[in-house]
Amino acid sequence: MTAQNISFHPMKRIEIIVKGEKESFVRDLLDQAEVSGYTLIRDIAGMGHHGFHEGRLLFNETASLVLFMAVGPQSIIQSIAEGLRPIFEKNSGVMFFSTVEVVRMDYFDR
Repeated sequence: MTAQNISFHPMKRIEIIVKGEKESFVRDLLDQAEVSGYTLIRDIAGMGHHGFHEGRLLFNETASLVLFMAVGPQSIIQSIAEGLRPIFEKNSGVMFFSTVEVVRMDYFDR
């Protein structure tokens, strides 16, 4: 396959970082929104608004941070963001949005 034969399709990506205790809520929301798939990375470490957060806390998976990434049409990504509003009104965490281009559009059709 040469570069001239590749088609790019614009989509939206959402990245969500929340405490592990909210993992099941976010997973359920992503399933209900009918994204074609998502990536989940546990034990995220980093510096944020509340200071440095360790990646893996001994014997405490719910206090560690998790990162979700999903790609889909703007309407689906927007509905996910709206569904997450209750979490971010009362808990720490962040959401990031970006425009991406995908090659295998059939992976995003449901």
